[in-house]
Amino acid sequence: MSRRLVVIQRNPTSGSGRGAAELLRLSRELQRLGYRVRMFSRRHVLDQWLRRPQNLEELHCCVAAGGDGTVADLVNRHPGVPLAVLPLGTENLLAKYLGIRCCGRTLARIVDQNQIRVMDSVLADSRRFLLMLSVGPDADVVKVVHASRRGRILRSRYIWPVIRTLLLGQVRQYRVRCEESGESWIGSHIILTNVPRYGFGMPFAPQALPDDGLLDVRVVRGTTRWGLLWQALRLKLGLPVGKSEYARVAARSVRVELLSAEPGVQCQCDGDPGPELPVAVQIDRASVCLLVPGAQT
Repeated sequence: MSRRLVVIQRNPTSGSGRGAAELLRLSRELQRLGYRVRMFSRRHVLDQWLRRPQNLEELHCCVAAGGDGTVADLVNRHPGVPLAVLPLGTENLLAKYLGIRCCGRTLARIVDQNQIRVMDSVLADSRRFLLMLSVGPDADVVKVVHASRRGRILRSRYIWPVIRTLLLGQVRQYRVRCEESGESWIGSHIILTNVPRYGFGMPFAPQALPDDGLLDVRVVRGTTRWGLLWQALRLKLGLPVGKSEYARVAARSVRVELLSAEPGVQCQCDGDPGPELPVAVQIDRASVCLLVPGAQT
């Protein structure tokens, strides 16, 4: 192979402790396998470097070293570049789905095997994401956590915002409309997923596939905070949820809007604050190339 350059985008907050050790192992193993390795923590420096035609021609792949937010950020900036994932962040749903663990040596072998899996991505207005978009309580929690972010976000940072949202948060009503059929549904929590995994292991969409050209849309019809919590608890525990409590539909393109006139209400995309409502969401078919373990096809 003539493309022997691997570029690593490191999340600066994931570059200490175990993260630093795995990054070092990844770099050394790639070099042992005959690759040139460049590592960047500043996004604009990486972007400028990849604008050079020679560097882009020699590029084998980019490595997103961080959480799902790092992956989404790299996909937005360089959507056509093959991507590998070193899961160092707080949440790594994509890596879990692909069967990639936090091991630099293992990821180096995955890069060298060059087993490509093509997946859909999703556009929320002009922003690209890979996993999920939602409006409702979890989007409110994401907004609060990121507003006070200082460095790496630990799971413990979510505890108080979750409690506060459940006790004091506002329950809003949203509408999601399928652009193909014109049908619409109203609910207080709307989740659009591209993979079956969701944060904290919630099985909102076990049937979702990332390469079928469809979004899996779940509309939760609870009208109170406790109703939403009770439904989420039953899902987590594997208890039945009545068909009258939610709607589920597959679609290629939808529009999500808030039914009230409240300004500044955002969705969340892959665990980060997303665009303000209303937002147009559509599948971008077979638009992302991911390097995966050789056993996965």
